[in-house]
Amino acid sequence: MVKKLLKHEFMALSRMLVPMYIILLGLSLITRIIVIFENDSVIYNIISISSIIVLCIGLVVGLVYTMVSCIIRFYRNLFSKEGYLTFTLPVSVNAHLGTKLFTASVASIASFAVIFFAFCIATSGELLVEIFKAAGYLLGIAGEVLGANLGLYILEAIILFVVSTCTSILLFYACMCIGQLAKRSRVLLALGVYFGYYYLTEIIVTIGMVMLTVVEDTKFFSDILDWIGLHPTETVHIALIGATVVYAVLGGVYYLIAHTIMKKKLNLE
Repeated sequence: MVKKLLKHEFMALSRMLVPMYIILLGLSLITRIIVIFENDSVIYNIISISSIIVLCIGLVVGLVYTMVSCIIRFYRNLFSKEGYLTFTLPVSVNAHLGTKLFTASVASIASFAVIFFAFCIATSGELLVEIFKAAGYLLGIAGEVLGANLGLYILEAIILFVVSTCTSILLFYACMCIGQLAKRSRVLLALGVYFGYYYLTEIIVTIGMVMLTVVEDTKFFSDILDWIGLHPTETVHIALIGATVVYAVLGGVYYLIAHTIMKKKLNLE
């Protein structure tokens, strides 16, 4: 049954995202074709700049649209009238949440891949070659300086990216679950919860920064800075792994909130 759920979810998201992917790749191809006919005329400069601006806006909108599509799919399939059919399936709440999270994560990563491919198409030619040469040169220097740590950094960064992506998705899911507790204006409540949480985290971060200014003259803080200066390689590892753990813990909390509400406080339309 889980395989069928995954198949159904991928098909539903594909119907929403594939047209967007085609548009982005089409815009990148148009941008590349315009570059081929490069000249010094004013009209060409206007068309060229306009195509680049449209492409950049399209790439940003593509990322936002991907997340919005995943959220819409989550809400419609679980908390709208469709939810009556969804929750009659012999599938646990964990399976529903797991399939939604997995497909949304794959869709997000796929969107990043399409955007990178679109960038490659738009800059293909000498510019793309120079970009890859510069990236290879920088990686070569980093490899000489860092050695095996470079590979570990890349692996840790990839893991951090995947975990943070899943956590971001789970945050939206948790907010949607809280929002569906209301009898009216569920989407507005979900948005209110999300922005309220966002501002709360901003306040906590600000308080943390203020506290740092208070303790920066202490011996403990000075010892930490000295240790960082003597162990820069280990500091980067700790930062990447620590951030991954924080995101994983937050993701677990969001998952628990969504799971609890879906299991005990389900309120379908």
